[in-house]
Amino acid sequence: MKSAISYLAAQFCLLFTLGCLSPGGLAQVARTEVIPVPTVTMSDQEFLAGVEGGRPATIAGELRLPKAGADRLPLVILLHGSGGIGSSVTDWEQDLLGMGVATFVLDSFSARGITSTINDQTQLPRLAQMEDAFRALAILSRHPRIDPTRIMLVGFSRGGQNALYASLKRFHRLHASPGTEFAAYVAFYPDCS
Repeated sequence: MKSAISYLAAQFCLLFTLGCLSPGGLAQVARTEVIPVPTVTMSDQEFLAGVEGGRPATIAGELRLPKAGADRLPLVILLHGSGGIGSSVTDWEQDLLGMGVATFVLDSFSARGITSTINDQTQLPRLAQMEDAFRALAILSRHPRIDPTRIMLVGFSRGGQNALYASLKRFHRLHASPGTEFAAYVAFYPDCS
């Protein structure tokens, strides 16, 4: 009897796992593109003052298109927190792709030689991800599959702080490329200090 129950439990676990990992369980992606984003790293004081320049860096992000075709899609740019790209970002990415929304996960750390700022926030100025987001917006608004009027910025923790502050017209005026604008902003658990 115990072996029959164990067998049934194992079968249930197998079927559940296969169901979760089947093509219907994860969002389908028709195309993935790694897109470089030339940016600059400046101090928070330089950013706040609208100083041009800074230390050049080329970061990158992964653009995922949920379906093939030629139609222009809405896009969500996702900014990670102090721990880098983790499940808080990738879980939302899967949900958005499942709804037919393109995603762009922007990695502000790797190209700068950073894996995490959890224990040392001084490795990257607090507002650097906002400059990165404005630079990504300028590039992605020209992408043939992206609707430039439906690009949204979503950030988590440290990235949430940058998404929140990016909504201020002052920073848009100082740092965004002319003719580009985010359609919406969402900040998950931002540091508002």
